[in-house]
Amino acid sequence: MKLTKSYLSHLLTPLLLKFVKTLKKRWYIFALPLIPICLFLLVNWCFPLPKKKLQPPSSTVVVDRNGEWLRAFTAPDDMWRLPETSLDAISPRFQTAMLTYEDQWFYHHWGINPVALTGAAFDNLKAGEIVRGGSTITMQLARLMEPKDRTLPNKLIEMFRALQLELTYTKSEILTYYFNMLPYGGNIVGSAAASRLYFNKPQSALSLGEAALLAAIPNSPERLRPDRFPERARKARKKVLLRMKDAGEISEQRLQEALQEPIPAERYPLPFKAPHLSRLLTNKQSSIVSEHVGNQWIHTTIDQRYQDTAERILRERLRPLQGQGVSTGAVVIIDTKSHEVLAMVGSHDFFDKPSAGQVNGTLALRSPGSTLKPFIYALAIDKGLITPQTLVFDVPVDYVGYSPVNYDEKFTGYITAREALARSLNVPAVNLYAKMGKNQLYGFLKQAGISTLSDQEEYGLSLILGGCGINLLELTNLYAGLANMGEFAPYHLIVNRDTKGKKRKRASTSRLLQPETSWIVTEMLTTLKRPDFPESFEHTGTMPRVAWKTGTSYGHRDAWSIGYSPELTIGVWIGNFNGTGAPILSGAEAAAPILFALFTALSGEKAHQWFTEPANLKTRLVCALTGLPVSPHCLTSVSDIYIPGVSAVRECHIHKSIQVDIATGERLCSSCRPGRQFREETIALWPAEVATWLNANGFAVSELPAHNADCTRPLAGTQPVILSPARDTVYKIRSNVPTEYQKIRLSASVSGDTQEIFWFLNGELIFKGQAVEPTFLTPVVGKHELTCIDGAGRSTSLPLTITASKQK
Repeated sequence: MKLTKSYLSHLLTPLLLKFVKTLKKRWYIFALPLIPICLFLLVNWCFPLPKKKLQPPSSTVVVDRNGEWLRAFTAPDDMWRLPETSLDAISPRFQTAMLTYEDQWFYHHWGINPVALTGAAFDNLKAGEIVRGGSTITMQLARLMEPKDRTLPNKLIEMFRALQLELTYTKSEILTYYFNMLPYGGNIVGSAAASRLYFNKPQSALSLGEAALLAAIPNSPERLRPDRFPERARKARKKVLLRMKDAGEISEQRLQEALQEPIPAERYPLPFKAPHLSRLLTNKQSSIVSEHVGNQWIHTTIDQRYQDTAERILRERLRPLQGQGVSTGAVVIIDTKSHEVLAMVGSHDFFDKPSAGQVNGTLALRSPGSTLKPFIYALAIDKGLITPQTLVFDVPVDYVGYSPVNYDEKFTGYITAREALARSLNVPAVNLYAKMGKNQLYGFLKQAGISTLSDQEEYGLSLILGGCGINLLELTNLYAGLANMGEFAPYHLIVNRDTKGKKRKRASTSRLLQPETSWIVTEMLTTLKRPDFPESFEHTGTMPRVAWKTGTSYGHRDAWSIGYSPELTIGVWIGNFNGTGAPILSGAEAAAPILFALFTALSGEKAHQWFTEPANLKTRLVCALTGLPVSPHCLTSVSDIYIPGVSAVRECHIHKSIQVDIATGERLCSSCRPGRQFREETIALWPAEVATWLNANGFAVSELPAHNADCTRPLAGTQPVILSPARDTVYKIRSNVPTEYQKIRLSASVSGDTQEIFWFLNGELIFKGQAVEPTFLTPVVGKHELTCIDGAGRSTSLPLTITASKQK
């Protein structure tokens, strides 16, 4: 018979009608299976799965840039938890051991195994006590998530939670949570923490015997602790291994090998390295930690090799100093190009209580001494004020009552900028700072990342000599900007990675100095023949090439040495955290030897690589005396490096050609020269601010012949420079001190063509003599005008205000 569409419709219609009629009469039979589903959905809505309990607070692990552990901290509840985020990180051996021993049907049930529950119930009834639970891994996870006594109602709750877990997570996720929450005795939670503390390895590297032991311990974590009950742990491990053998998971040979593996007798101590940095990064309240720090794994920029070397060398080199009043030190090593911190040594010994070893010396605010000087020279070069051979003056000066002196309390008169920086002279540095204006250096330091400076108004000219508080970390990073040829950037303590573990690109840098400027300063700082070169090092070809600067704070409280190469920038601080000074605390004697020892140990094959000279730099001939471009009157010249379009082009103005009357020896000018026989002479005519001091201190200064007495033309030249009293200063007369002890010193420097000087107060002559002669003014209350006139008639005046101090 042919099956047509109409025939099929005719055949099926009565059957369909009969089914509908039966459904109307017995609907409850078909609705019955929906009741438990609806009941589960209702209870699930009333008691949702507490997902947060699957992720209890974890321990924090600080690792170096290569993943090596530096230090670990317990979770806030003092438990060791090292949760894994993926099942792939967990040893397949351990997974097999646990599934074989606890739940062979894990991947085939929905959280509840009726066969296992029935068998467990039968065994318990037969034994008259609970001998097995019949719980699946999912049910065990529910109990770990919400610990409860083993009762029938609680078992039902576990079954309900198990269904929730199975409907919410994949099997891999459930197993991962389970391994992360397993108890292992004491304060150890999770297989990862147990693997690290019992076997000193990640759980991905577990052997078969180790995996079996970790599968056994959670059944009775305190009773089976291998560090306390090794024989119990051995028997429990054997039980797991035998079950794996019976299940066909391992061979007889592997069984016997695993049984021979030792049981750990004690916990392994966790690493305790870079303690100052580790504590800093885990202290979320610390303002210094500006980079993102995760809750569990902190991937630092530290390189353990550099950290260990820095700690060792600091300890070794500090020992001879500790008997001379020095207690501790700190070291920072930065990757020059990336500004990533490779080592942070906060003190020589974290546990040295008398020396306050837990203080982080890399962050302690200290006076930087002379370590800021290279940057005032850099700013001056950058603005075209000086070049390395430019002459700078080193004579006594007075800036409204502030008179800087050099470390040895001596003056050189004049010196090249290169030598002044190499010898770390204070007076030339202050003069440059004053010439540029206080806001120049302050603004530069703030832009370059020095965050510890207060308001600008709080600092005077002594800022350049260390009159501020700076920490070693920021100071070392400041030099890294110089090493990067003028590009400054923040330092980094954390490896900047995305969610996939790849390094992110760092924030852009700020160019604050020209590459040419940075290269010139670097060459100036590379000079070896200078006072702060450590005596313990010889000028050998094996020593790495380094640009460096030392510093010593007032009172010998801090010794600094900062150096850099294309590869590394290293900072060293030596001192006492309580601020006590010691004679040995100078940058050259205490800190520089450690700096060079670090560079020698760490530079390796790159020790002699150096910075590439910028193409725009040029050399020119300059006057050997003044460092200015040679004029026709300069007798000798030297080569000097300069920045075209930036460096000054004014020719030497100190060397001058004069005409001397052959008959009288008098100096002639263009007005009185006609009709006289004369000879040409070249002399160095020093400016007023230095000429008087040079004359008074025995320098071989050319004596300028007197001008033709018959000539009536006024002389050109530099007017006198009043050194004391200071301009814009109000002097107060103290009533309780005799006036004769409150006299004001009158001092001025005059041009080299005369040394005669006249002092006038309100138009009345009060002194006549040589500029080098000391003279004093008895103070009189009132507003006065003080005038200084030299022998050539050139004058300088300033207002002088004297008041009487108020009686208390």
